[in-house]
This record gives sequence, C-alpha cells and structure tokens, in this order.
Amino acid sequence: MPIFHPLTLKQRGPKRAQQPRMDDTAMDNDAIDPVPETVKLNVGGKQFEVSRCLIKQYPDSMLGRLVSETWQSAPTKTIFIDRDGDIFAHVLNFMRYGSIELPCTIPQSMFVRELDFYGISSTGDMFIKQESSIETMKALRQNIHNAELHHDMLLVAATCYHQYMSASSKNPIVHITDNIDLKHSPFHYHFPTAMNILNGYLVKFHGLEAVTTQESLFSSDFVVEVKEASPDSRNDVNVLVETVPSPSESTIGNTVNYVFGMPSR
Repeated sequence: MPIFHPLTLKQRGPKRAQQPRMDDTAMDNDAIDPVPETVKLNVGGKQFEVSRCLIKQYPDSMLGRLVSETWQSAPTKTIFIDRDGDIFAHVLNFMRYGSIELPCTIPQSMFVRELDFYGISSTGDMFIKQESSIETMKALRQNIHNAELHHDMLLVAATCYHQYMSASSKNPIVHITDNIDLKHSPFHYHFPTAMNILNGYLVKFHGLEAVTTQESLFSSDFVVEVKEASPDSRNDVNVLVETVPSPSESTIGNTVNYVFGMPSR
C-alpha cells in the first residue's frame, strides 16, 4: 500500500461547476426575428400594411428591392416613401388585380407616372380605365335626389303627425301645403317609393301610416289620409333606402296610377 507524504498533497477548494456552453447555432437562431407576413409603408404620411406575397410578385420593382433590403436589416421597420399616398392606394389595387378604373379626380397620366416610379409596368391603356366625369355627375345627382326625398318625406311625416294629433276625427285628411320647408313638392317624386319612405318614417317615429286619396291627384296640395299603424306595419319599421329614379329618368311619365306627379294641363 503506497504511503503519501502530507506535504505532497495540495489542498484544493470545492470544484466549481462548469457553466454550460450555449451552442453558437442556437444563439444565432435566437438573435434572428422571424420575417413578418406584412410590410409597413408610410407613403406621403399615409400608413399602409401590405402583404409580403403581393410585393414578391414584383421582385424587380422598386418596392420589391426596397422591401427586400429592409427585411434583411430591420424586418419590422416602417418604410417611408415620399410620394402621393392617395394614388399609392390605387397602385396597390393595380398590383392586386392587374387592372384598375381610376376616379375622375386622378388623371391617367399621373397614375402612369406613379407606376413608372415604382417600377411597375402597365401592359396597355385597356387595363387602366378612367371614370367618366359624366357618370360621376349622374351619381352625385342621384345621391342628392335621394337625400332630398328622405328629407322631404321626414318633414311630411312630422306634419302628418301634428295634424293627426290636433284633429278631432280618428282618420283625418291631411293637407301638406307649401308652408313647410320642403326641397320639392311631394308631386315631384316617384310615387311608390315616396309613399314607402313616408310610411316608414310615420310608423317608425309616430306609429301612424298614410293612405293616398284620389283627390290628391287633382289638387295642388299633397293630400293623404292618416290613421294608426296596423300591427303588421309596426313590426316592420324599416325605412327604404334605395335608388330612386329621378323625375327626368322615369319612363312612366305623369301616369297617375304610378307616378305621383302634377297632371299636365
């Protein structure tokens, strides 16, 4: 049995546990954030969030190159582009669908210039259509006509209610004259639609409904018979909001059975 001299033995402290070494590959994976599915753009102060798949369809465009370089350094960074943000919204739609119909407020030449800036080619004028100013004017005129119709029928409904409450009979005849602030005479409007809207407002706000009389077709006043709304009418109080044909576009003319218009004299 070997004998060890006490002086030859070195006194050592407790052995420290060795820190586990992190794998370099794991460190690299933790340091890299996943690439987001969308990219954020600030175009002329307007914020956009565009899918990565859409921009990848145009790899040679300015957007494709700019986004690709930015993803490598800062994938979540918002990219600022000093261009018109309103037109850029239409550029995105052109990228999505391959064609577009521009509003009359954006000239086609200006839109093509923006496409050239972003490096997106248009295959021909047939894929870029310009909204006609005439069509826009017609749409605006129709919207104004509809708004005036609802405005006037709401006032007529309120007048019917006040005359109904002050009348002695249960089903009074109401005369709507020119002393209320109507945009047009009630005879101006398309009769079936006007009556549907009027009854919608009467039922919804006043619990009443109106029935036209034959005398109203031969009078300068708008004459209706007002009565309490039936249970069926009370259960359906939706006021119709629909495209109302303007008087000039009506194909029925002044036929008293369909159009509530002043008879020709």
